[in-house]
Amino acid sequence: MFKNIGRIGIDMYLLFQHHTTLEILRNVSTDTDIFTITGTGWHFLKYLGPAVVVVGPDGRSERNQHQVMAGPTYQGLFPKVALLPPSVQHCIWMISVPLIYPRLEAAEQIAHTVATGKKAVTGTYNLLGKVTSSVAGVVGAKGVVGSGFDSVKKAVGKSGLMGGILSPFGDIDVLDELRDQWTHESKVEIHSFP
Repeated sequence: MFKNIGRIGIDMYLLFQHHTTLEILRNVSTDTDIFTITGTGWHFLKYLGPAVVVVGPDGRSERNQHQVMAGPTYQGLFPKVALLPPSVQHCIWMISVPLIYPRLEAAEQIAHTVATGKKAVTGTYNLLGKVTSSVAGVVGAKGVVGSGFDSVKKAVGKSGLMGGILSPFGDIDVLDELRDQWTHESKVEIHSFP
């Protein structure tokens, strides 16, 4: 099912971004406008007059948690640029990877600390609720005490006061965004690709 979604996505990308289809591209003998290097992504060179070229590498097709583009793709793009005519004075690269980016390690550490503190408070609160309910069960008030604790959990939890702060998984919402940043430790190898 996901392969079909990916195939349809590529078809729509080619149709609406490049005004072409896979069938047309497969039957074209020249690759001066839109081309593939590894057979996975579609990159383009667009001339904006004789002196300016826009290079658009496809940063989506080969992307995974460890890379934006495969090494052979990087190595195949530069010969295409080197073969541009001498009239080209400016080469503009359209890339989705930021060249300058702030390090947000302190913000990530704060979010981790808040998430850990939130889990500790939640665990302590749940333990306190169980102990209090057990003690209240001796005098016959277990249901009343338990429902009181549940009401407070609902008012403060994921659907209450913490609703805009917590993700559906119980983590601090901004922590997921910080993991997606190019400065996150999972993406360090991408920055140093030769």
